[in-house]
Amino acid sequence: MNYGVILPNVGAMARIDIVAELAHAAESFGLQGVFLSDHVALPVELGSAYPYRSDGRFPLTSGDLILEPITALSYLAAVTDRVHLGFSVLVLPYRHPVLNAKMLATLDVISGGRLIVGAGVGWMKEEFDALDADYDGRGAVTDEHIRALRSLWSGPGPHIAGSDFRASGVVISPPPVQQPHPPIWTGGISGPALRRAARLGDGWHGIRQSPEDVARVRNRIADLRDREGFSMDGYTISLRAGLDVLGEPLRQPRRTPLRGSPDQVVSDLNEYRDAGVQYLVVEPRAEGPEQFIRQLERFAEIAKL
Repeated sequence: MNYGVILPNVGAMARIDIVAELAHAAESFGLQGVFLSDHVALPVELGSAYPYRSDGRFPLTSGDLILEPITALSYLAAVTDRVHLGFSVLVLPYRHPVLNAKMLATLDVISGGRLIVGAGVGWMKEEFDALDADYDGRGAVTDEHIRALRSLWSGPGPHIAGSDFRASGVVISPPPVQQPHPPIWTGGISGPALRRAARLGDGWHGIRQSPEDVARVRNRIADLRDREGFSMDGYTISLRAGLDVLGEPLRQPRRTPLRGSPDQVVSDLNEYRDAGVQYLVVEPRAEGPEQFIRQLERFAEIAKL
């Protein structure tokens, strides 16, 4: 199993010196990848419910810092040597697909072929409105964008068309280093999301799923891919999950995997591996860079990196 880490390009630690320091730490500890989240402009008053918390509350406000992820990841490409550079996830409808194709191809080139394109549909209506993007049609638009990226990266002068774009005879040069293109991971657990992952993705990127949930998703994706004539060879099952390595074990039953003593976290890692996770991206619980690095160091010891 490969391991990556979510770096805090949003929130109180979203300063490029801190993010670069944490990227260096991740690389030195032996993790395989660093990943950034995607936000552009947060509303002063947020009405959209955050889908990854039961209470729907988003943990950031308009006053928090945000480093735009493509720009920030380009900086990290220059100051790291080995780690994958990924998004968890890039909201494709926020940007024009030709611009996305060009910026991401450039990022793959300058990083020497280390890019992983985690691609998502987004959830914050206010941010869609600010970017003049299609919120209601975001699922279909994301599918169109993925097809456009593949076409623009794979050959000269393709014709691409979608509900909000049309282009033909254009060339993305230089092309990505990775051929036929950088891997595209898509997420979600709804029917349309799993069909997107099976038909258009090179991998699935879940968020905060239990090992049992991951196993069910993997089986469903394998079934959908089989119906389309695709195997699971070369397909990556990945997961973003919180991490909190504690000095003492938590009492059972624990509500959250990867939170507890080193032995409890090791047990969780084994369960995720058995469930089919091939790339685990952890999000350390930390209030500052020192605590973040301590969590990474403990995790590296536990995972025997």
